[in-house]
Amino acid sequence: MDQAAIRQSALNLVKKPITRRIAIGIVGFFILFGLIGYFALPGIIKSKAETLLTEKLKRPATIERIDISPYAMVVTIHKLKMLEPDGKTTFVSFDEMELNLSLQSLFRFAPVIEEFRLKKPYVHLARTSKNRYSIDDILAELAKQPPSDEPPRFSVYNIQIEDGLIEFDDQPEKTVHKIAELKLGIPFISSLPSKVDVFVEPLLSANVNGSPFQLKGKAHPFGEAKDAVIDIDLDAVALPRYLEYLPFEPQFKLPEGALDVHLSASFRQPKGEARTLLLKGDMRLKNLRLTEPDGKPMLRLPELVVTLDELQPLSGKLDIAKVALNNPELNIVKARNGALNLLRLAPPASPASPAAETKTGDTVAEKAQPPSQQSSSQPALQIALHEFAIKGGMLKYDDQQTAQPMTAGADKFDLAVRKIALDLRKREATIAEVHSDGAALQLIHGKRGQQAAAKGSSAKTVKSVRPALKKAPEKEAPGFAVAIGKIAIANWSAQLEDRNLKKPAVTRITPLALSAENISNSAGSQGKIDLRASVNKGGTLAISGSIGLAPLQAKLALDLKGVDIMAAQPYFTDQVNLLLTSANVSAKGSLQISQTKSGALNGSFNGNAGLGQVATVDKLSANDFARWKSLSFTGVNLQLEPFSLAIDQVALNDFFARVIVSRQGRINLQDIVLGEDGQTKSLTETPDKADSEKAPQQETKPEAKPAAQAAAKAAPAKRMPPLKIKKLTLQGGKVRFSDYYIKPNYNANLVGLGGVVTGLSSAASTTANVDLRGQVNSAPLTINGKVNPLKGDLFLDLKAAVKGMELAPLSAYSGKYVGYGIEKGKLSFDVAYKVENRQLTAENRLVLDQLTFGDKVESKDALNVPVHLAVALLRDRNGVIDLNLPIGGSLDDPQFSMGAIIVKVIVNLITKAVTAPFALLGSIFGGGEDLSWLNFDPGSATIAAAAESKLTALSKAMLDRPALKLEITGRADPETDKAGLARASIGRKVRALKLKDMVAKGQPVPPEGVTVGKDEYPALLKRAYGDEKFKKPRNLIGLAKDLPVAEMEKLMAENAKVTDDDLTSLGNRRAQAVKEWLLAKGVPAERMFLLASKPSTGADKQGPSRVDFSLR
Repeated sequence: MDQAAIRQSALNLVKKPITRRIAIGIVGFFILFGLIGYFALPGIIKSKAETLLTEKLKRPATIERIDISPYAMVVTIHKLKMLEPDGKTTFVSFDEMELNLSLQSLFRFAPVIEEFRLKKPYVHLARTSKNRYSIDDILAELAKQPPSDEPPRFSVYNIQIEDGLIEFDDQPEKTVHKIAELKLGIPFISSLPSKVDVFVEPLLSANVNGSPFQLKGKAHPFGEAKDAVIDIDLDAVALPRYLEYLPFEPQFKLPEGALDVHLSASFRQPKGEARTLLLKGDMRLKNLRLTEPDGKPMLRLPELVVTLDELQPLSGKLDIAKVALNNPELNIVKARNGALNLLRLAPPASPASPAAETKTGDTVAEKAQPPSQQSSSQPALQIALHEFAIKGGMLKYDDQQTAQPMTAGADKFDLAVRKIALDLRKREATIAEVHSDGAALQLIHGKRGQQAAAKGSSAKTVKSVRPALKKAPEKEAPGFAVAIGKIAIANWSAQLEDRNLKKPAVTRITPLALSAENISNSAGSQGKIDLRASVNKGGTLAISGSIGLAPLQAKLALDLKGVDIMAAQPYFTDQVNLLLTSANVSAKGSLQISQTKSGALNGSFNGNAGLGQVATVDKLSANDFARWKSLSFTGVNLQLEPFSLAIDQVALNDFFARVIVSRQGRINLQDIVLGEDGQTKSLTETPDKADSEKAPQQETKPEAKPAAQAAAKAAPAKRMPPLKIKKLTLQGGKVRFSDYYIKPNYNANLVGLGGVVTGLSSAASTTANVDLRGQVNSAPLTINGKVNPLKGDLFLDLKAAVKGMELAPLSAYSGKYVGYGIEKGKLSFDVAYKVENRQLTAENRLVLDQLTFGDKVESKDALNVPVHLAVALLRDRNGVIDLNLPIGGSLDDPQFSMGAIIVKVIVNLITKAVTAPFALLGSIFGGGEDLSWLNFDPGSATIAAAAESKLTALSKAMLDRPALKLEITGRADPETDKAGLARASIGRKVRALKLKDMVAKGQPVPPEGVTVGKDEYPALLKRAYGDEKFKKPRNLIGLAKDLPVAEMEKLMAENAKVTDDDLTSLGNRRAQAVKEWLLAKGVPAERMFLLASKPSTGADKQGPSRVDFSLR
């Protein structure tokens, strides 16, 4: 299309009616805009502005006039004046304010001002009293305003203030400070990127109390990036003099401190980019000292240097090169009411409005949002600190709130933290490296802090620094994610001291070194740590491995060597009667720690552990009580939740124990822990060191309980957690035993104790094998069998044996309980104990060889029995006493005592031996209780064949008990034996007649005597009957009748004469017959004694025609 055609089309468009109407409308709008802007708006704005300022600031405000150039977009305010609330004194005024608006304001929906000019501004401020100011009401009102969700959006360029005046009326000091002839030039202040020409150079000049002050920047308008720079230099600004001008009453004192500021403010406009404000330089605090109102030190800071790399406050980017603190001293105190003294540095809380609400009615808390939820238009605050350093620092912390106050401190420490980055929008903080070489830490728990709490003013109430707003429940903002790349700590030392004890417990750790990498609280992150330390006199601690913080998880290698645990003694020394003189603990293995979803901690340990060089002494006498060289645990597998413990091997080597029975009959092991009276008792007390003025207490027996209580069942056994020890080894054991309960005292040494226990487990179906060896006073000791002490109900099946233990050292026991000392003898025993279902059954076989008693010992506890007889009864021909003592009982019986049962069985055995010796011999050799007598036929002294078995048993007992002497007493009954003697006399007469006939015939007489046959007996009896002189029955012619044998025997017996001498003789013959029988069996005659015969009585339970035996 050519030019002519284009012109023709344009003319045709213009000629159209609609085009003309649009053009007229536009022109009319601009004319109307101009008219309203020139004539209507100034008055409306002036009225509204006066009303709004008066209402909001509670101060009358007037404006002379407002001019508006709508087409130039310039607003000029003339002669604003605002009075103080009294309506007399001018508060704020200026002659003219000119605002040159930019068209960009229409497109950005935010004010963009190309030029701001203020002429002759005036501000009047007054300090009416201490920490009270004329603008306190305005500040309080501003504090009530809810926080904005977004920062204000604006841009102001070419800011110029001319001929300003600021008056500060310090009424308490009756001084007026003036800043006159104030002139200020600022290229721009903006939160929006805008393209506006900048022609104002940075400038600040004024006359301060008559002294001129000027800061002038340099502009570079012709460079690639237009910029301007202003330098701010302040030296040795004394801070204490300005403390009184704070808008609140400070709860601290600032005795000294000076501030140096050397900053460079750059206003930059790079080509094609947004304008920026940059700050560079450094600030320095020198000799700063803060104290509490009573003068107690809070902070002493000889020097703080902040070196800025590049700060962009408008864009929220703060880049700090270095923050360095030299020799700072910080004292932190937590008072008894829980307030920190550092809170004194902050303003006190302002009274809250009844309900601080936003326009929509939401509370402030409800409107508050974490940075991550705020509008993306807000510039994110990003802080980068290249290095934070402390040199020669000192920190003290005193916690007086708890019942047992605590103080902590770090002295002479150096710290360097490098490359710190903080992003508030993302809520992330990263630290590249933390390094410290040298620090002395101290933690004191207890009395000193308590005293400080009682006396110090830190316990005074510290006013809250937070507004007392009644916040609605708010959603918890997400926490910061913190990540540290590397930590390197070396040459640290620490001292932990607990002063709550009578003797403080002190633990020293030096040196201490820690290195770590990639430590973060981000979920699932894993880092590495390596800790090395020396603990308490040469012990070492090493921990290394991976660790995570969210949730807590750690997989660590632990190596603990020879750490002295003497520092723990003050925690238990008041509860025991012993002193720990040495002990160290060691452990090596893998340690795992984890945190469950509920927050509970769980953990496990796999490895080895040990407790070595343990030595304890009696607290009163300082004598050795117990010690061992090593107690090692190999192959430990410990789980905390659920709890279980498995150990491959436990080994106790070179151990010693002192066991004593006191004069009151109490074992010292019962007194390791202090009694209820809290009195310290000796664990190794000897009689000569005992308090001789105190009479020995008599052993008191427990009061018998009612049958119902005695029969009460034991509480059900608690289920044991899983416990397992594969092998328990004992080696080189020694026990020194003394019994001071008896006089003279008894001592014994158990040496060479060792052996193995395998298969210990809390499982109900398992038992452990026991095989132990040792020596008791040089006599070998063995213990073997099965046991399960870890089971809920105790199970054991054990056998123990001692061979050839000398009895002479037991003479004290023998004298006390038997009444005679022991001159010589040896003891061997084999015992078998079984406990199952809480029932005990035991077999005790005791063998005493060559037991020989000595002199009699006076003892009220001795048995009142013929002890020598008992020994003679129990001791065989070889001088050996072999006893078997079965016992039993229930462990649930409150009166059950193993020792008491054994003593009772032995006492019963001895009592039985001397009261029923033949019953004892009968139980050993046969014959029973009948062994104490021998029955005869009435009138006879001949030993019947049936009685020979009893004499055989008696002869065996006499031969096996060579110390016994047998007394034989013949007995005859006046009734049965008289009849028997009469019948016996008939037999003698019949035999005498046969003997006479044999002699007459010249027949030889057998050596065993004359016997009469049955066919011979009637004839011989008739001859003997005829020879009798008593009156016989006769027939009718007066001749003696022929009578049957029975009647002849009856008449002869009835007319036989038997005297008491005959009965005595019968008894003697019976006793002699027994003696001769025993002599024939080898019983020595000198051990048998015939006692005078005695008549029997009808009360005898034995037969009346007998021989009685007694032993001596």
